[in-house]
Amino acid sequence: MREYDSTFLGGLALLGAAAVLFAVAALTGRGDMTSATLVLVGFGSFVGGVVLLTQYRGDRVAPWVAGLAAAGGVIDLARVAADLGLQGNAHLVPRDGEVVQVVPPGAALPTLPEDDYSFIDEAHGGGLLLVPTGRPLYDRLVRESGLVVPDTVEGVCTAIREAGGVALGIADRVDAVPEGDGLVVTLGGYRLYDGCKAVREASPRVCTMIGCPVCSCFGVMAAAGLGRTCVLENVATDDRDRSVRLVLRLL
Repeated sequence: MREYDSTFLGGLALLGAAAVLFAVAALTGRGDMTSATLVLVGFGSFVGGVVLLTQYRGDRVAPWVAGLAAAGGVIDLARVAADLGLQGNAHLVPRDGEVVQVVPPGAALPTLPEDDYSFIDEAHGGGLLLVPTGRPLYDRLVRESGLVVPDTVEGVCTAIREAGGVALGIADRVDAVPEGDGLVVTLGGYRLYDGCKAVREASPRVCTMIGCPVCSCFGVMAAAGLGRTCVLENVATDDRDRSVRLVLRLL
């Protein structure tokens, strides 16, 4: 039996139990405390069955599939950046009401040109100008979940905890705290961890040069809420508890 059928079967079982209890109460017709108990238990079973069935969504995508699905594109983008001689970390920059990603040649952020061409020319300092891999996630959270990121570091941390732990449900534990000139996000029991492993097997630099959609989304949230450039400074993983530690630096 497939694991994701359990919700559906549980709902059917509760509805079946409710039907049996109602039938027994009707057939006995005693009209006493026993019949009342059967009706109450049957009603509770009926409500529980309906709740389970309304939560059922059919086949679900396994977490390892979701994690690996984005890994290839992230790795390829990092390879393109490396082949161009770029070595800087991803800079998530607020611009014209949205957040863009710049991969600079080194530590210094180039001047952003007026156009949105992917390649920043040498006259502006060189680099890549990209759509952050996490911006679709961020846009969806804003559009469908009503996400509003506060304009303080503490507020951003709260928003990250709520978005990661509740709206996205990507980990057993999502924590975000201010630290130094930025903030640190920790994902414990990260459900998309297989994607992290694949990316880091290619190169740990991929995590900070491009960033997977989830880490990138948190950086986009910080940049959008604070109106400041956010750098993917460091990403560390731990296979023992499938955890990820992301350091975001604010400029």
